[in-house]
Amino acid sequence: MKFSPEPKTLYILDKEQDQRIFAKLEQFKNKKLTPEHEELIKFLYTQLETDWRTPLEEYIDKLLKEL
Repeated sequence: MKFSPEPKTLYILDKEQDQRIFAKLEQFKNKKLTPEHEELIKFLYTQLETDWRTPLEEYIDKLLKEL
């Protein structure tokens, strides 16, 4: 299963902590996840992107509609 966005996506990995987070997220690639966990992992990847605010706002909007 592919979680990380397309290669055109620019990640902000200028800090060591960002690199550690990315490496930890990569560990989920070969795990069997629920659809909810898959969605969360995809969202977490977006938080390492240059434009992380747009995916965050979209995720919040989706949650608000569900509740």
